[in-house]
Amino acid sequence: MRFAGLLVPLALAGAVACAATCVRGGPKASLMAQIAGGTFAMGSVAQDANDNEKPVHQVTVADFWLDRTEVTVGAFADCVHAGKCSEPEAYTAERGNFRVFCNWRHPEGRASHPVNCVDYHQATAYCAWTGKRLPTEEEWEYAARAGNEGRKFPWGNDEPTAARLNACDESCAKNLVAQRFPGVKPMYPGSDGWVETSPVGSFPAGASKHGVLDLAGNVWEWTSSLYATYDGTVSEPKRVLRGGSWGGGDARTERTTNRFRLDPSSRAQFLGFRCAK
Repeated sequence: MRFAGLLVPLALAGAVACAATCVRGGPKASLMAQIAGGTFAMGSVAQDANDNEKPVHQVTVADFWLDRTEVTVGAFADCVHAGKCSEPEAYTAERGNFRVFCNWRHPEGRASHPVNCVDYHQATAYCAWTGKRLPTEEEWEYAARAGNEGRKFPWGNDEPTAARLNACDESCAKNLVAQRFPGVKPMYPGSDGWVETSPVGSFPAGASKHGVLDLAGNVWEWTSSLYATYDGTVSEPKRVLRGGSWGGGDARTERTTNRFRLDPSSRAQFLGFRCAK
């Protein structure tokens, strides 16, 4: 039985106006951006780059499609109802429990917010159900950087502001403390309008060159890639995530080259995904 607040059309995820580069006529065309492949310099030698972003190396990706928004609670509910996806961790009104931030079964509904508190396997199952897959780490960075333009952030090289993404503002920082989680320093002055996650596509000023939204902030996004250092000396049985989240107070986490990895069974309030094809 489906529950109240989660029955919304899959199209809600793409309710924002289509950018100029949103190509119609392909797979789920109104919800996906077509990205022409090419060769780009992956990684960073910037002063604020982490060691696992080095060395910079040339990577070639083929043409692909990428969801314009992160997968919503409402869309994921359809997969659960179809019996193809297991339920994410559900909201629990308990301070100090990460589930207090989970959007699944949240009393506010949050059908248009990104589904969070999901692991890699759940993300993979959803994408497969829709005839898609998770993007590779290389595809994700290529899309976020506008290929060989080498953007520092999806929108360009200007620093994050409350108009460009949903990261942690002052109200977010206070809420984390109130819920008995470590506080963070707000990423930017002013309010981005959301204490936790925001409805997908709420920040058109932060769109990538191809019209992909929320590539910075809202939720960290699972990729299909196993983690390894770029020089090949270290590998781990973990999956790479990209993009930063609503709880981030450090602008470095929102950079297009920043890498994060977790055990594929990890579920947390900051974890979500989008699909590729």
